[in-house]
Amino acid sequence: MPVRIGKIELVGLTNIYTEDARNLVQQRVPGQSGSVFQDLGREPVTVVMEGILLGEDTQAALEELRQAQTKAQPMSFAADAIAGADLTEVIIADFQVKQLAGHQNRFSFYLKVREHQEPPQPANAGVAAVNDAVANDAASWAEGAVDAAGVLQNPDSLMSAVDKNPGLLGHLSAGELGDVVTKGQGKLSGKNFGSLLGALGKVNPQIIGDFIDVLKNGGNLGSFIEKLATEGINVLEELTGVDLGAALSIVKGLAGASDFLAKLRRVVDEAQALGMQIQDFDVMAPFQDLGVK
Repeated sequence: MPVRIGKIELVGLTNIYTEDARNLVQQRVPGQSGSVFQDLGREPVTVVMEGILLGEDTQAALEELRQAQTKAQPMSFAADAIAGADLTEVIIADFQVKQLAGHQNRFSFYLKVREHQEPPQPANAGVAAVNDAVANDAASWAEGAVDAAGVLQNPDSLMSAVDKNPGLLGHLSAGELGDVVTKGQGKLSGKNFGSLLGALGKVNPQIIGDFIDVLKNGGNLGSFIEKLATEGINVLEELTGVDLGAALSIVKGLAGASDFLAKLRRVVDEAQALGMQIQDFDVMAPFQDLGVK
């Protein structure tokens, strides 16, 4: 039956056989007869093939086999004739070719291949990747802790620090964040507050409810609701995709309050505009051109 190695089909085989062996180490016991054999596992299976290469693509097939042998490049292997030898990839160990006299594209060959086995992974193969991951996590944690400490010392730097490293919010408690926001509220716009809630929802969503309660208990939540209403910021949009859990009702209340205040502002503005129009309205103006004396 033909043998396929790589993309080459060896149809002119005249001889094929395998060589199988185990690696046994003999340990002699001093002063006693006999010995102990230590089994170190089987050797890679070797397949020896002899035959004739013929056809129009013979030169290309020879060149491919030579390149594979030179570079020790693994090649796929399939042979129904080798019963019991479950080989899928081989490396060419020896390749000998003779051109047959009187035939331009006919060669006899001797081909010895050995089973290709991936080298065993060292015992600590995965340690480097784990160490790198731990080091990266530690560096990220340390950076976040340092940035959080900087924000506590300088509350006005909160938004610039969060934009640079949102992970610092994971190092602040609800009370600490509320204190920072309270001290820097003069420089925080409604958009800033919405962005802060969005970043907090991605990094540390479990403290959102407590954070809003801190602002409420400190009497500062109203000013942020007013800013949200004035700028038309919807905090629910900022928190899209975040599992708020128990804080959902609190955030909905915050969003509802800012929406209500925004609508109230529009009503007041419209009423004021109407009042100005009424104030400037002259009731006798339509009769001035009638000539009434």
